[in-house]
Amino acid sequence: MVPMFRFYLLVAVFLSNFAFAQELNLPVAKNFFLDSQQVWKKKVPILIMFSIPDCGYCKKVKEDIISPMADLKEYQDKVIIRHINANSFDEVTDFYNEIVSHNEFAFKYAVNFFPTVMLVDNYGIVLEKVLGVANEDYYWTDLDELIDNSILKINKQLSAKL
Repeated sequence: MVPMFRFYLLVAVFLSNFAFAQELNLPVAKNFFLDSQQVWKKKVPILIMFSIPDCGYCKKVKEDIISPMADLKEYQDKVIIRHINANSFDEVTDFYNEIVSHNEFAFKYAVNFFPTVMLVDNYGIVLEKVLGVANEDYYWTDLDELIDNSILKINKQLSAKL
């Protein structure tokens, strides 16, 4: 009787961890070249969160801010959210249609402090940047303001006349 209870308890713990992992909606960066075309189409910036494993603040920002943002319709219409694991050698297509690792991508942006959140335009040029977590209570509000500023900058760039 006891071994069967342990088995069901183990299954319940496993499934609850799996369900929690599935709830975290943080799109992994795969192709910034294609994402950049969406910037033109939607006139919204790309938000790139750079993190590393075992970083407490990275985990907090992912779970409490970026992932919930990715789930909200309001933010799906105003920003393209992508995640880069700076320790990973998984491949990503950069803004110039070249295949690099997540690690190389982070290196090209000189990211060496985590978490780092950048808002970039269709060329991958940084419009706004947040290093670390200065104030947990206002992080979402401050990031929302930077997203709005980035949208204004992109609209200004795309409406410029020669």
